[in-house]
Amino acid sequence: MTLDEAEFNESSSSCCSMAEGRRCQVQLLDDRKLEFLIQPKLQSSDLLDLVASHFNLKEKEYFGLAYHDETHHLNWLQADRRVLEHEFPRRAGTLTLQFSVRFYIESIAYLRDPVTIELFFLQAKSSIFKAQLEVDSETAFELAAYVLQATHGDYTSDENARNDLKKLPVLPTSALKEHPSLSYCEDRVIAHYKKFNGQSRGQAIVNYMSIVESVPNYGVHYYEVKDKGGIPWWLGLSYKGIAQYDHSDKLTPRKIFQWRQLENLYFREKKFSIEVHDPRRVVHALSTYSVYDDALAEPLEELDDLTDAISDPSTL
Repeated sequence: MTLDEAEFNESSSSCCSMAEGRRCQVQLLDDRKLEFLIQPKLQSSDLLDLVASHFNLKEKEYFGLAYHDETHHLNWLQADRRVLEHEFPRRAGTLTLQFSVRFYIESIAYLRDPVTIELFFLQAKSSIFKAQLEVDSETAFELAAYVLQATHGDYTSDENARNDLKKLPVLPTSALKEHPSLSYCEDRVIAHYKKFNGQSRGQAIVNYMSIVESVPNYGVHYYEVKDKGGIPWWLGLSYKGIAQYDHSDKLTPRKIFQWRQLENLYFREKKFSIEVHDPRRVVHALSTYSVYDDALAEPLEELDDLTDAISDPSTL
């Protein structure tokens, strides 16, 4: 689908020539791709509105458009800036953006629109397949079975289930490597699939999300940083707060700063600081190359448990 360049011109008299814009491809969560010609004055918020209109999406505040920079970090388009003002990789050709969930919540029970729930499901499915969310192999098989139920309905035969499974990107590489054969993995998925007979598409999606929402790193955006000694860490931002992770372990945070404990956040160039609401603490400086100092030795209270996903299919 190609955007008519006149849609974003300020005057209707004469359209900007195509040479004045930049071609852009937006990858959607359902694997479709939208193509646009981005004019110099186009605001990021307008582009997001246009993409959201293809889903008739009402709760677009949870989503954003992102790109990977030259260091492979994920960067989000800022709504109050023009699209072409962002520092994209210096590669010629079509600009590639991803439409993704930007702001996660504890449970899809808080979502009002079935379209939003469907997109959260698609995001989770993609994250499991790409191993961005780590689960053990048996959980991966169970999740794959829920996708079969949501996509194709009740089990009919092993042959149909195997054929359908081969067409779905649901089994992460880690699960396939752990077990002796693809046939074994398919058998485990089918064993779960048979148990789900009678579940509606909505029930299958809700049950799928109930499992995914309990994964420790669900909803966390990771950013690689280094401390003053040059030691790499991961900084995780989520709906629960800001956490520090060992570079070799994205599941167990070393320190957690819950949003309700943060009074102020300051940012300038590559440095930012957080002010924690605690009389025993001071303002802690962080940057792209500097993470938490020894002053943060005292542990904060544990993360709250994720709220159980809704079990009523009428939510959909």
